[in-house]
Amino acid sequence: MPSTPYPKGSSMAYDSAKQTSVLDGDELIGRLTAAGLDIRPIPAGPSHTDVRHLGGTSAVPRVFRGAVNGWPACRRWRPGLLREAHGDQEVTALMDLPSTGVLLPQDQAAYERCLSFGEFLDAMQASPADSPCYLAYKRPEGLFPEDDYDFSIFGTGADADTDTRVWVGSAGTRSALHSDLKDNLFCQIWGEKLVILLGWQDSAAAYPFPDNLVNSRIDFMDLDLDGYPLLRSAVLYAQIVRPGDVILIPRGCWHDFTALTPSISINHWYGPSVRARDYIRLLLSLGPRYWTPVARDFVVHGVLRRPEKTAFFFSPPSTGKRLYDLVRWGNFSRGNDPTG
Repeated sequence: MPSTPYPKGSSMAYDSAKQTSVLDGDELIGRLTAAGLDIRPIPAGPSHTDVRHLGGTSAVPRVFRGAVNGWPACRRWRPGLLREAHGDQEVTALMDLPSTGVLLPQDQAAYERCLSFGEFLDAMQASPADSPCYLAYKRPEGLFPEDDYDFSIFGTGADADTDTRVWVGSAGTRSALHSDLKDNLFCQIWGEKLVILLGWQDSAAAYPFPDNLVNSRIDFMDLDLDGYPLLRSAVLYAQIVRPGDVILIPRGCWHDFTALTPSISINHWYGPSVRARDYIRLLLSLGPRYWTPVARDFVVHGVLRRPEKTAFFFSPPSTGKRLYDLVRWGNFSRGNDPTG
């Protein structure tokens, strides 16, 4: 059954003696609801934890409240303990990021800094929300012991088709609206985040960039509904996730994360990828103005092999380059699949 929409002015405040929200997730949801969007709580997942049958492009997202409260990570992955254990290790983090917009004003490399993990953790807790820092898309080996988490409880396996990443950032860190190839289990370990989701079936309402079908032009922090009117007829889901919570994000489902406090999360991709024909069908449905940049990038970045800019957060290949990979290698997602 569909979830009941949030009433205007509904309260979802996070009351915690340990950490106070820097950004107000309740206010952000209320602002979008007041603008006329149909925003609903994420439906609760079933009591059992085998999620393999819950994925796919037609599936709805699910939330499992407190599902990983028993993981050692929820006790051990706190800044002070992590600093004691691994503070001297060198990391490469993104520093002084923009807090609005969906494209980076500079190439992503311009934000990268090498520093000790301890220095980063200090910066993570001190950075203002309008100048966030992020140690993102990091494989856990070396800093985050494998014994501290166990995705096998969800029945997803840990073979070559899965991939696990850790995300550590200050309040204000964001991954703007985008979609991933595989089903995704997102686990909040410390702090809190606001997640906004839009189903694959409403991909036209995500207004993908003409040259990149997996990144949206929509900025929920500065929403222009006149520019993106299809959002008014789409169903969105929103939830504040807290330590121990798990969100199942079906493959293809568009998702936007904003850290409301300093935050540590871990996610796990698994299962089959969105099919190339589904992306091609989306491309055809979006119309001719999408086809010219795709043809250009097919030639420039595929045939001529010219490098692409990284203006998106952890930029995937352009749609044209992905079509070239489909023709050349038989793999539409050759450069976009972290498990490949």
